[in-house]
Amino acid sequence: MNEETIIGYHTTKIKNVESILKYGFIESKANKGHWLGKGIYLFENIYYAMEWGILGVVKHDVYDYDEIQKSCGILMVELDTENYKVIDFSEPQGYLIFEHLLQIIQHYYSEEKFNEILNKGYAYIIKVIEDLERQNNEQYISRYDVICAVYPKYITKTKTKLPGDFITCIQKQICIKNQKAIKNIIELEHNNVTKEVFNLIIYNRGDKND
Repeated sequence: MNEETIIGYHTTKIKNVESILKYGFIESKANKGHWLGKGIYLFENIYYAMEWGILGVVKHDVYDYDEIQKSCGILMVELDTENYKVIDFSEPQGYLIFEHLLQIIQHYYSEEKFNEILNKGYAYIIKVIEDLERQNNEQYISRYDVICAVYPKYITKTKTKLPGDFITCIQKQICIKNQKAIKNIIELEHNNVTKEVFNLIIYNRGDKND
């Protein structure tokens, strides 16, 4: 990572905003959708942060922007990548480190169990690494303050494959392992820009008559 600052977006219940601005975030456990283990999750693109407002905060399809305004707060978070360790698993150096993590797992498990872990996917691999950290009192993945990864993301309800060479609709997740890497947290006002993003999300997901 060459940037001195990374900017990410976080959507939460509007009642949580004041507390986060005053006291900071509460770390999420490694639940479904938290593909990079425990930590504080941001999206690089505000589009996906606002989509999470629909899917993860209000938890039902929303067609009226007023409901998002009343339910969701949007936070812009600046991260200090100059003084804290950041790794991006989607980059060549980051994937080399990920392969090292796989070697650690392979050391502690039988070949059969290791292959079983691999078949469960990368999110499960991160969980196993964090379990090994606790068991061995070691730092494997938590030696990094911020972890990033890119995932394919369907923006429509129906999975489609478009012709051509473009890599379309990727989602970068940012997982903060160390809150000290946060330089600044700013609450974004709902405005015409966020409304346009919301309308694009609704267009992509389809409306009530689809």
